[in-house]
Amino acid sequence: MDDLDRGTSLGLSRDVMPPVVLILEARKEVASALEAAIALANLTPIVIPHLERLSDVPYEPAAIVVRIAFESVTDPPHEGIARLPRDRPPVVAIASEEDELEEARRLKCDVVLHAPRDINRLCETLMKLVAS
Repeated sequence: MDDLDRGTSLGLSRDVMPPVVLILEARKEVASALEAAIALANLTPIVIPHLERLSDVPYEPAAIVVRIAFESVTDPPHEGIARLPRDRPPVVAIASEEDELEEARRLKCDVVLHAPRDINRLCETLMKLVAS
C-alpha cells in the first residue's frame, strides 16, 4: 500500500464520509425515496422516524430534512424540530398544504420546499446548505 492509499501527508484519509443529512420521516416509503435521492447527491442520508435530541444521533448532521405532515395519531415527526436548540443544523422542510407551510414557518425551518413542485430542488438546496 502506498502513501496515497493510507492518506495524505497531513494524515487525512481520502475515505472521508460525505456530509450527513438527517431525514426525519416516519413513513418508510417516503423515507426510502428521500434517502435514495439524497444519496445520489453524494451526501450520507440517515433516516430516523422520531427525534428527541440531536445527541441521540450517532453522527453530526450537516443538515436536516423533514416532511411537515399532520397525518400521525401521535406527535408528528416534525415536532422534533421544535425541541432542537437554536444552534441546530439547517432544516429543509417539505410541505404541501397551507397549514403545513405555516407550521414550517413556525418551526423556523431554514428552507421550505413546496411539494410537489419544489422537490426537484432538494439536493441542490442541501448541497448549498452543506457547503456554507
